[in-house]
Amino acid sequence: MEQRIKEYEEFIKKRVSKPDEKLISYHREMLANFQHERLVHLIIMLFFVAITFVVTAICIFTLATMKSMMVWEFLPMIIAAALLWILSFFYVRHYYFLENHVQGLYNISKEFYENSSKSEKVNLKNLGEKIVKKVGKVLSKKEKK
Repeated sequence: MEQRIKEYEEFIKKRVSKPDEKLISYHREMLANFQHERLVHLIIMLFFVAITFVVTAICIFTLATMKSMMVWEFLPMIIAAALLWILSFFYVRHYYFLENHVQGLYNISKEFYENSSKSEKVNLKNLGEKIVKKVGKVLSKKEKK
């Protein structure tokens, strides 16, 4: 995933100065994919970290209450907690990477808008005005009925 988002960023940065409709549409689609990926990783990361805290709390509680227990009997739980902490660290790191790069893609989207020609901006403005007028006409027709 990290390699894919880096490659996409390089690809899109080369083309940001001359955007066309096809490229902007492709960028929106890819941005939506990366946003979805980020959301999935956030949910999994939170679940994983919650499990890590629960297992750690069980380890601490067991160590505090079971004084007659031998360390080797408790070793599998300690190893599980340690592995969960290591995996949680890497999951947080990966999510941090995704979050920062998706924010970078938002900035590229802003550059697309800024680099589009004034005529395109005027056309978008005119299109918005036309839509508002059509909606107004439809509403006025409904009111007359």
